[in-house]
Amino acid sequence: MTNKIDIPNKLFAKVLVAFAIVLGAAFSSFSSYAQEEEKGINYSAQLDTNVIVIGDQINLLLSVEQPKGLRIEFPVFTDSIGSGVEIIKQSPQDTLPLENGIIKVNKNFLITSFDDGVHKMNPFEFKIHDENLMNIIRTDTMLLGVKTFDIDTSKANFDIIMPINTPIAFAEIAPWVFGGLIVAALIVLLLLYLRKRKKNQPLFVKAKPSEPAHVIALRKLDEIRQQKLWETGKVKEFHSDLTDTIRNYLDERFHLSTLESTTDEILKAVNSVEVNSEWHAKLRDVLERADLAKFAKHAPLQDENELSLKYAYKIIETTIVEEVSEKKEKESIALEETKKEEK
Repeated sequence: MTNKIDIPNKLFAKVLVAFAIVLGAAFSSFSSYAQEEEKGINYSAQLDTNVIVIGDQINLLLSVEQPKGLRIEFPVFTDSIGSGVEIIKQSPQDTLPLENGIIKVNKNFLITSFDDGVHKMNPFEFKIHDENLMNIIRTDTMLLGVKTFDIDTSKANFDIIMPINTPIAFAEIAPWVFGGLIVAALIVLLLLYLRKRKKNQPLFVKAKPSEPAHVIALRKLDEIRQQKLWETGKVKEFHSDLTDTIRNYLDERFHLSTLESTTDEILKAVNSVEVNSEWHAKLRDVLERADLAKFAKHAPLQDENELSLKYAYKIIETTIVEEVSEKKEKESIALEETKKEEK
């Protein structure tokens, strides 16, 4: 029974001695100040605290107040300060102007220790470079006390608690779901593009109007003829409506793109169309007369306006015949192929 009581007493005595040392360090080396009277220099080393729990992080601040023109070199450390004190991070020197040409230079070290006990930090040396001489000034020795966690041995041991299983929230899987859908859509588009390219077909086909292009164009020409804008002085509006109708028809009929094209570009584009070329001259006449009316402030005569309208009808009617003949030719070719297969 006596032995069980003696062991805790011995441990208590050791702890008491260790805390006595740390307490002494706290009163004697929490900070170190000194002064170089001849040069007007004040220098110091300060700790946030000089008693920490193992692994805690504190700041060590080195400061020097000096005349502005004097060069003082701070002590250089790499990864530790003495034995048992490690440097986690150190900041660059920071200079603050004071009064009467005095500046204050600070350098901070973030330090820690993973060894319990009292650690001695030797005096910090500052080198003064003055003309051709170099002097060294030193702070006092500093102590850092490091204590471990107190462990209550009177309580029973407990199993390690495993992580709690929680249900997966939609917000956690949403990025993966949407990302997968985007990737799948890109793959489908790529496969579709490769298939269309192999067959020399466009990826996106423009939807055909519900009515044939010539039906829409002829109806628009009938509206223009009924309005007779040139008789009310709206010659420019008349020719704009007329040429827009022709442009839309050409785009739908021959798969061109003429809405933003000039007259020369339109005439060059239709030269590639294998249709009876009589309407090419009529198209040139309509477009050039419209350019004069819209841009050269030319006022065509009434007969010229009516002639442009007449030519517009001819352009569409002429190409309708060709369109129908092309359709019949395709039907006849298909019929011949069917007969060959039957044989």
